[in-house]
Amino acid sequence: VPHKGGLAPVRLRRVVEFIAAHLEDDIALTDLAAVAELSTHHFGEAFKIATGRPPYRYVMDRRVERARELLRDGARPIAEIAYAAGFSSQAHLTTNFRRVTGVTPGRFRRSLG
Repeated sequence: VPHKGGLAPVRLRRVVEFIAAHLEDDIALTDLAAVAELSTHHFGEAFKIATGRPPYRYVMDRRVERARELLRDGARPIAEIAYAAGFSSQAHLTTNFRRVTGVTPGRFRRSLG
């Protein structure tokens, strides 16, 4: 049953749980579509309607949230946090972190002190 063009709640929950469990892995659109049991095109459209964000942006935003949690450990290097949160590099983390929060990971960490 379509839900106003978006993902059915049970499918959305499965996809969100899959993303949370695999955040540090490469997550392909095809993987998410398979979890939702939809074609990649239909999945991408339905996911965006359901969440207000395309799948890629949703995954990046969740990775930034994970990085924010990890940055509270002041001893852990930012580069290590980038990989632990699923980013390909510290620069990739910094770009996305700044887009979401408005500050760099280093500045965010310093603001916690």
